Amino acid sequence: MNNHFTTKRTFKHLSDIQRGGLEEMAKNGHLTQAQMAEKLQVSQSAISRELKRGRTCQMKTNRTYYDCYLADAGARVYRENRSLSHARDFHKYSENLI
Repeated sequence: MNNHFTTKRTFKHLSDIQRGGLEEMAKNGHLTQAQMAEKLQVSQSAISRELKRGRTCQMKTNRTYYDCYLADAGARVYRENRSLSHARDFHKYSENLI
């Protein structure tokens, strides 16, 4: 008899469309992270990490600064981190050591 009640967790990256939707929801400011996650059908921690990843400092016309989430910034940081996450080629690694 199988007494396991857990399901295999599947992790997926946010798409550009989801990032755009997140930008709109963050701009409006009426939803919590949990509500944003429910609408985008991802986990709340994914929303939290994405908001942190795409947070940028912008300047208003009166020269005051404010933080906001930009989907383009989040996607750029995601791609940069993704390109650095792969295993390095051993030959290139060993040449750098010599």
